[in-house]
Amino acid sequence: MSSVHYNLDYLQQVFQGNDAMVHRILDSFEAQVPGYFDEMESRWRNGDWQNIHPIAHKAKSSISMLGMKPLLEDVLHIERTSRNGLNEGDIGDLIKTARASLGLALEALRVDRAKRSEKLAQRGHDRPRRGHFSTGLRRA
Repeated sequence: MSSVHYNLDYLQQVFQGNDAMVHRILDSFEAQVPGYFDEMESRWRNGDWQNIHPIAHKAKSSISMLGMKPLLEDVLHIERTSRNGLNEGDIGDLIKTARASLGLALEALRVDRAKRSEKLAQRGHDRPRRGHFSTGLRRA
């Protein structure tokens, strides 16, 4: 299967097939990154758009690790615009667009993870085996 929302090849390479670690990273991503977008949006609404770049910077590394290229492009633009203090007019729209992309990516991850868990349960496995590139999650 393929997905335009994420690509886990980098994580699988870094963790050398340790699916448990990949899934911990995914859990952490789901728990933290939506909050970054909440904070960016809050700063935008409060007119503090010039201080959005530190939050975008935090989100950038997590998004990059999960191969979310379209979302990464938006976050990079948000970071640059906020840091440089120029043309702030499109930051609000970019945050909305990026949040929508994040939502799609998170939903795709959840669906794929649920399918993987279901397949493992049917086979009698509690969790993925260490040393295999078997997350069963789609890639871009």
